[in-house]
This record gives sequence, structure tokens and C-alpha cells, in this order.
Amino acid sequence: MAKSRLSNAIVVDYMRRIGSHDIEPGTPLPPESALCREYGVGRSVVRDALQALDAKGFVIVRQGSVAVVAPRHRWHVLDKDFLDATNPAEYFPLLQEARELLEPALARIAAARISDHQLTEMVALNTQLAAQHEDPERHAELDIAFHDALARATDNVILVSLHSSITGLGQHTRIAAAAVPGAIDRAVFWHEQIIDALRAGDATGASSAMHLHLTQVSEDLRTTQPGHPEDPGEES
Repeated sequence: MAKSRLSNAIVVDYMRRIGSHDIEPGTPLPPESALCREYGVGRSVVRDALQALDAKGFVIVRQGSVAVVAPRHRWHVLDKDFLDATNPAEYFPLLQEARELLEPALARIAAARISDHQLTEMVALNTQLAAQHEDPERHAELDIAFHDALARATDNVILVSLHSSITGLGQHTRIAAAAVPGAIDRAVFWHEQIIDALRAGDATGASSAMHLHLTQVSEDLRTTQPGHPEDPGEES
């Protein structure tokens, strides 16, 4: 097996253990020699893995001492490997909080800058979304494309990059929300309100419609949490 694949396997394993709280912040990792024995690899593989974990913010590597699990605020929780290795639902409320800060502002700016071509693109994406009720992953793909189009309509590359950074976790939330009865239809409705406000150049209306849309998404996501009275997984 290639050296990069071996080191990545260690990275993913430790991200899983850290993300599942099996290992708490501040906990020292075993010495390199012990990690070599545990994973059956050489020192160079272990060092590559520790450096990658350090770069992703999950451990702190200091020369001459063992690595330790980093404080939670340093973790790059939007890292795709981390999301794939852990339970991303833990971060759904935090994502929604971030979206509720960012996306109404994006809609407000886009109302003054959006082009006819971009409006047409958003209408087409929402039409496709309205016809999509069977495939949660396709739903997520279309919904992300809709919100990406809105971000691009701000004509601000910094805001586009900020928005793009959260779409990996956003894919997980959208797949979860798609399982809630009526969620897709509600999303389509609010997308239509956003489009209407953008077409009218109504910055306040676009921001308000986006805020209400994200409130609807948060409510739908709450029903997916275990123990919620409307949890679709609960027995009636």
C-alpha cells in the first residue's frame, strides 16, 4: 500500500476517534514508536500522519514532545475526511447558525447585483428541485447549486469562498432534511420568494425571505433529531 494511503488511514482513524470524543482535547497521543507498532508502519508514515493532523487542526505537534489533541476551536470541522469519519449531525445546529448569519446578507447584496442570466439559472435550479422527491443526494446537489448561484450573484469572491467552505457539511444537512415530509416543497416555496425579491431588486425582501427559509430548514432538521415527537424514524 502506498505511503500516502497508509498515513491517510491513520489520519482518518484519529479524526474519527477525536470527533466521537473517544479522545478528549489535551490528551497526549502515544509516542511515534508506539504508533508505528499499533498501525504496523514506519516512522515516516506516522510523521506524515501527525503533520497532516496538525495541519487540519486536530492535534498539536511540537518538536521534542509527543503530539496532543488540539482544543476543539482549532479543529477544521468542515474537512471532508472529518465529516465522512464522524457523525456530522452534531454540527447541524452550528451550521444553521452560520448560515443564518451569512446567507441573508448574501441575498441582500445579490438583490442589487444579480444579472438576468443568474436569475434564469436560479429559476431553472428551483424548477428541477421541485420535481425532485425521490433522491436525497440529488436534492442536496440541486439545493446547494441554488444557494451557490445566489452567492455568486453577489459578485464578491470573498463571500463566494466563505459560502463554499460550508457546503460540504451543508450536503449532509440537506440529505437529512429531505427525509422530512414536505421539506422539499417548503424549500421550493421559499426559494420562489427569494427569487421574486431578487427580481424586484428588493434587498430587504430578499434578506427576509432567506431568513424565513433558513428558519424553515432549521425546523425541518429538528424533526430529524432522535426523540423529537415528529422524528420520521420514530414509531407511531
